[in-house]
Amino acid sequence: MNIIAVDIGNSSIKIGLFRGLDLSVRKIETHPKKAISEYEAVINGLIKEKNIYNALLGVIISSVVPAHTEAFFKACKTLITREPLILTHKIMTGIAFDIKEPERLGTDRIAASVGACELFEAPVAVVDFGTATTVNFIGENNVYKGGAIVPGVRLMKDALSGETAQLPDIDISIPIAPLGKDTTENILSGIIYGTAGAVERIIVDTERAETTIFKVVVTGGYSELFIPLLRRVDHIEPYLVLKGLKFIYERNA
Repeated sequence: MNIIAVDIGNSSIKIGLFRGLDLSVRKIETHPKKAISEYEAVINGLIKEKNIYNALLGVIISSVVPAHTEAFFKACKTLITREPLILTHKIMTGIAFDIKEPERLGTDRIAASVGACELFEAPVAVVDFGTATTVNFIGENNVYKGGAIVPGVRLMKDALSGETAQLPDIDISIPIAPLGKDTTENILSGIIYGTAGAVERIIVDTERAETTIFKVVVTGGYSELFIPLLRRVDHIEPYLVLKGLKFIYERNA
């Protein structure tokens, strides 16, 4: 099945073109918002490169930036006669929700959870190192149990430099060691090791509370910083959200 999957995140927009199992991806910055014609040009360029104009079956969009959703809907609508599918918790995803307000759960977290269940099977914990670091737990029978949100590394870095008088802005990289020897190394250690430790603590305590061992799946733009530091990583999937969107589209098509 040839489809377009669009993941509109807070920092970047990923456009995935699936040709069966093959995936081609284009990534653009979320801000500033662009004209509809510019989004059309990016999508058309990807389709033209892969030469599937007559074989494109549908489009699915996940967006956590409402201001961009309509623009992408209109841009994608020019490509196919069938209306693009907008992901919400109400459509058939293949997972159930055991949380208070599923309508407030980010659709990227829904798509990533679906992707993890389809690719690796529940129970599974999905850790997404993006603008925010999110941890999502899907239990037996593909039931979304809940999760946690931690400020992402860029947000932490910006907060430290912006809200203090003497701490500098730094470039994010893997820290040399947890024991920083200057201010830059101290900040890197706190952000990277601190986040890794928080994620591990959340997983361990959740497993104890749920009496369940979860496979740990890692994704997200900053994941390469953390993979060497996490004691448990069962699977790495850079395009988990896009693949989850594909599974959801096929379920609803």
